[in-house]
Amino acid sequence: MSWLGGYTTVPLAADVTVLIADPQRLAAIRDELRMPGRVLRFSSSNLPSVLESIRANQPGLIAVDALFADTPAGRAFVDRVDSLGIPSSEVRLVVRQNGSWATTPLGAGKATTPAAPVTDMKATGLNTRRVPRYLVLDPLKAILDSANAGLIDISVMGAQVLSSPVLRPNQKVKVALPDAGGMVRVVATIAWSMFEKPKYANEPHYRAGIEFTDAAKEPLEAYCRKHGSQDPIPFRPR
Repeated sequence: MSWLGGYTTVPLAADVTVLIADPQRLAAIRDELRMPGRVLRFSSSNLPSVLESIRANQPGLIAVDALFADTPAGRAFVDRVDSLGIPSSEVRLVVRQNGSWATTPLGAGKATTPAAPVTDMKATGLNTRRVPRYLVLDPLKAILDSANAGLIDISVMGAQVLSSPVLRPNQKVKVALPDAGGMVRVVATIAWSMFEKPKYANEPHYRAGIEFTDAAKEPLEAYCRKHGSQDPIPFRPR
């Protein structure tokens, strides 16, 4: 038996834990909550990387911040993890209880979850003011001009991507979105861009928001339904 955040648990088969948390709570959870084995920590704004890590590492524990798990995007993510069918893997919620962080079985801890903090929309790429934006739950790679870029979320008006080549605001790019029947091709403008160098990544990258400028609405609506989460990312006001 082992002790984990105030709960007694049986030993897990794998020595890897994957933690996913709201960006504004990730540092506090990292510093205060002890978890078993090698811990890989991710922000809830980077779900494709989380899913890739889960597939590659087959973790014994997947710890999900209860604040994120209680959103439509969080529920879609948990369902996607469950569909992977990883043997000997347990999903638990990370909650704040009695002034400290703890883990609890999935489905518990909702009552102790505080209200969502206000976040910078451009910093998280969750700008859903005009149209619904959907998380891309599979690791799809779009092509921006001639370079690959990971798709994070998408709407009929734009997308959030991760790119190794530099992406600069107001830059014009030709975008090809991968699909089973070929590519959905659009032209876009880089609306915003941030340089990032996460600890879990081998190389730095640019996180950027792109705005489609000549896209047909119907093909993109179909693309969002096919490759995005069932529910849109919830709107977070400034």
